[in-house]
Amino acid sequence: MRITEVHIDGFGVWHDLQLGGISPSLTAFYGANEAGKTTLMQFLRSVLYGVSATRRSRYLPPVNGGRPGGTLQLSDNQQALTVARYADRDVDDLGLVTIIDEEGHSTGDRLLRDALAGIDEVTYENIFALGLGEIQRLGSLTDTQAAEWLYRLTSGLDRVSLYDVIQGLRKTRQNLLSSGKQNSLITDLLTQREVLRGEISQLAQQNRRWSQLAVRIEELDAEIVDQETEVTAAEHQARTVEIAVGLKENWRRRAKLTSQINQFSGAIQLPEDAASRLDSLNGKIEEHQREADILEGQRRQLKEETERLGINELLVKHASRIEALAEQRDWLISLDRQIGDLNGESQELQKRLTTEQERLATALGITRAGHLQEITNTEFESLHPLLDEVQAAQKKIDHETKELATLTENERSLKSRIESAIVAGEHHGLPMDLEEASDLVARLRRRMQVEQRLEQARSHELDLEQQSHELLEDQVLPLWMFGWTLAAVVLGMLLVGLWLWVPNNPLGSHGSLIALAGLASTIFMFVLKYFIEDSAADKLDACQRQMESLARQVEEAERDKKLLDSELPITDGSVVLRLQAAEKHLAELENVLPVEAQRKRAGHEVSSAEARLVQAKAQYDKALSTWQTKLVGLGFSEKLDPRRFVAVTERFSALGDLDERVKLRQEEIVARQREHATITRRIHDLAIEVDCVQSDDEGEVSTIDQLETLIAEHKKQLADIERREQLYERAQELKAEEGEHRQTIAGIRRRREALFQAADCEDEPAYRRLIEEQEQSQKLRSQRKRVTREIAAAIGTHAPEETFAELLATECIDQLDTLWEQYSNKLDETQTELKNLIDQRGALRQEQRALVEDRSLAERQLELSCLEKQLEDARQTWREHATVSRVLERVRHHYEANRQPETLSEATRYMSQLTGGEYRRVWTPIADDILLVENVAGESLTVDKLSRGTREQLFLSIRLAVVSTFAKRGVRLPMVLDDVLVNFDAIRAQRAAAVMKDFAEGGHQLLVFTCHEHMWQMFKNLDVDCRRLPSRTGISHEIIEDLPIEELAEEIAEEMEEPTPQPKKSRKRRRVKVQQVVAPEPVDFYDYPFVERIEEEVVRTPIAQPSSPIVEYTVPASETTYEWLIDAEEELHEERLYEHAYHDHLEPHRA
Repeated sequence: MRITEVHIDGFGVWHDLQLGGISPSLTAFYGANEAGKTTLMQFLRSVLYGVSATRRSRYLPPVNGGRPGGTLQLSDNQQALTVARYADRDVDDLGLVTIIDEEGHSTGDRLLRDALAGIDEVTYENIFALGLGEIQRLGSLTDTQAAEWLYRLTSGLDRVSLYDVIQGLRKTRQNLLSSGKQNSLITDLLTQREVLRGEISQLAQQNRRWSQLAVRIEELDAEIVDQETEVTAAEHQARTVEIAVGLKENWRRRAKLTSQINQFSGAIQLPEDAASRLDSLNGKIEEHQREADILEGQRRQLKEETERLGINELLVKHASRIEALAEQRDWLISLDRQIGDLNGESQELQKRLTTEQERLATALGITRAGHLQEITNTEFESLHPLLDEVQAAQKKIDHETKELATLTENERSLKSRIESAIVAGEHHGLPMDLEEASDLVARLRRRMQVEQRLEQARSHELDLEQQSHELLEDQVLPLWMFGWTLAAVVLGMLLVGLWLWVPNNPLGSHGSLIALAGLASTIFMFVLKYFIEDSAADKLDACQRQMESLARQVEEAERDKKLLDSELPITDGSVVLRLQAAEKHLAELENVLPVEAQRKRAGHEVSSAEARLVQAKAQYDKALSTWQTKLVGLGFSEKLDPRRFVAVTERFSALGDLDERVKLRQEEIVARQREHATITRRIHDLAIEVDCVQSDDEGEVSTIDQLETLIAEHKKQLADIERREQLYERAQELKAEEGEHRQTIAGIRRRREALFQAADCEDEPAYRRLIEEQEQSQKLRSQRKRVTREIAAAIGTHAPEETFAELLATECIDQLDTLWEQYSNKLDETQTELKNLIDQRGALRQEQRALVEDRSLAERQLELSCLEKQLEDARQTWREHATVSRVLERVRHHYEANRQPETLSEATRYMSQLTGGEYRRVWTPIADDILLVENVAGESLTVDKLSRGTREQLFLSIRLAVVSTFAKRGVRLPMVLDDVLVNFDAIRAQRAAAVMKDFAEGGHQLLVFTCHEHMWQMFKNLDVDCRRLPSRTGISHEIIEDLPIEELAEEIAEEMEEPTPQPKKSRKRRRVKVQQVVAPEPVDFYDYPFVERIEEEVVRTPIAQPSSPIVEYTVPASETTYEWLIDAEEELHEERLYEHAYHDHLEPHRA
């Protein structure tokens, strides 16, 4: 299977990416860091194996939009497939895959599984995907770990390593049973079993006395149970009567409360929080209604702005028809010329026909009445449509005249409204033009901002002045600092004097060290004093420079203020009052703008109505002329009434060959006119539909002019369409938000109505009255519950309440005291008899307890049973592991004897090519689990003795050999390599590239990804398919072919060789850069399409930047054509950064 084409609709940073014509052998993809290489590789795996949860969280939804997913074009020796996978259903969706074969039939994923030859994603990643992460993992392992890992590759590494499984089974068997002195589970269990058997044989006999005692105790137990039953029954009856005596008062109180509660039993029961729930629903309704009204107002404003655009929707809708008619312009001119020629020829033949008819009428002596016989029925019927056209044209003239009068009156009323609004602003001396008024408001705002900036600068100046006074005081050393300095100096000098001039000083043998410490403290205090004074002086200088800079800023602000005052003479009131008046006037002018738009629209409608009236008159004149021409052509007077011809139905024969020729020419003329009329009608109909009819006072407008007018008007409307779309999208968003609030209000109201319906109330007052009644009922219920709880507490779990209801009935309540005395006497008798039986049983059990205290026999028997079970489980486990180990060992020996030599042979060939013949053989001993590499000298080296670069070459050789082995088994899948040559030097990288090319020419497809230009150039020199990934940000960068790296390196070296500044030897005043206070830029509050935006122009001195070479590069024909521009210094910086962070190129940063 090979990948021939990749198309990404949306995945990660990619959107609408198309990579076609991918080579079936080797293709090298180049892209800088964060260019999207890893995203492209993950997309290939997503299409083949589905979108996993990890890939979904990192790459979906797409950053730049598009439908999540894409397609791959796959091909092999038998067929070509198009695999499409899109994951846009839910978060757990792996992506719906669709397979389209060469014939265009759509099938499921069976063909994809066949193409993948049953290889799952884990196997694909372990065998056919090789990246920088595995190279780095190989480098991070120890020598022994690296050797074991490389050996496992030769024994197959699909999902689980066979080597690890065999080692695990072997270790488990040794823990179960060991032949040496090592402890094992089965041996320990056998020893414990023999010990338990000896102990059980000693405890096999029991005492016969225990059985006799057990029989007697069982008899006593039966008697005691019967007696206890009688005692319990007597106690229960006595206690029941006693409790009933105490419940008399509470029982009567509960009955009274129950009767009161029954008076409210007819009402519907409401929940306890009914009132709070109703208040909450009312509050939510008010809140959502307020939000919905605000959104509705905003949407109405957007709608009014859209209407002011004046877009001709009909013209935009029929844009394709206008373009189609424009293509028939030449054919329309040709039809005009053909109709003129045919008309001339027809007129000449018609004259001849008329002469022949007159000569024939004169010869036959036919009168005027007989002339009707010369008219055919068809010609007579042809007069009816012409008569209908004349009447329809007259009706249209009347209708257009009335509509024109109405529109003219509307335009006049709008003009008077605008004039009255503009005149009102002249009384305040403000400009009448909207642009001038906006300029005046902007300058007044700048004047206020300058005044605010001046106040801020003066406030900052006062703070700096206070700070300067504090710093000036800090120039003098503080008293406490002076005291510590003087004390340290005196103490240091005293210690030095004692050590120098006193022979027997009290400091002893450490006098020199103490004196040295005193001298060091003296020197330290002098140095500390120097640095403190120097720091205070520097701070004072910086503060003074800030004050000077701030004074300059104050002067500059004063100049700006005076300049603005000269431009804006303020005579009446302050700047704030003047600004308020100007803003109010500007708002009035803006309110006039919608009326002006309506006036313009009314003017356009008047013009259109006049044009339609002119067109209707022209149509009437044309229909009337056609009617008169038809009458004259038939030989009748044009003033004749056409209704006289209704009774004529006879048909007449033709006038002969001349008449046939005239008819033939007439048919040709009619055919040409029909074609011309069809096109003309389409143009005029379209003009009428889109309300874009061209008017001409001198006469009828030509069809060509009308067509050109339509095209010009269509182009004119295109400018406003984009703005309308933006307004429409915003209005849709507001409408959706408003709809959500409306739906929420409706839902809350339904919930409130449901509360009313559930309570059987018509409105809210009735519902609240029901709540008050329920509160009263609830109080009574609470009292009854309290009494009921007292009754239940008195009863407890003694008996159900129904039992006491029978005792507390009206007819039994007076006999409770007599019943209590009877049950008490009976209870005393049964308790005495029960006590005697219990004393007898206690004596017998005490004797039996002495016999049964020894339970050693049962414990040992239980331990023996558990031990036997453990021993049987251990034996079964050992047999299972032994069987599996024997089978896996046979599989391993079979693979090492048959398959591994083939893999190692392939790896030997690739290793020899990669190392230039330095290592000529890769092999493994049959009896050992190690991998050896033989060099040119014939020495076999283990993997742990190889260098890191050689291990990576061996790793690449084994991976290529494993892929080749899979290919021989019929599994040919594309192999993906991501920057696997990054740790190779130039010679090793060239050899590896050549090996990859040869490997690909052997029938394997390799997709190599790199972020290094020299790697890409190396593959390009090998004449393989090289691609550059397009810029995902929309800015194409060109790869420079000959980058002057050496010159840049020399420049950088020269810059680094500049002498470093020497340490300061004396105190020197330094200049500190003061950050100027920059006033905030004025905010523009206007955003109208008809008002020019007023912005303050800030002139800044441009900073000179070092120029960098920009080279335009033309991609060869063998590569995908993209345009790139790149900065050489930036590219060199990125290559240097890569040396410190290998992982930067693996994952693009997502916005």
